[in-house]
Amino acid sequence: MPELVKRKCKNPDAFLDEQDLKDIAEAQEDIRQGRVYTTKEVRAKLGIK
Repeated sequence: MPELVKRKCKNPDAFLDEQDLKDIAEAQEDIRQGRVYTTKEVRAKLGIK
């Protein structure tokens, strides 16, 4: 089982595993690099009306 990390937040059950932290870091880098999408773009890509 992956090691869980507890971060300061208002939810006492908020635990993040290493994969969660990696995904968050990747998302932050995507934002820094300008790789972001609007809700409208995501809906179109996923075929959601």
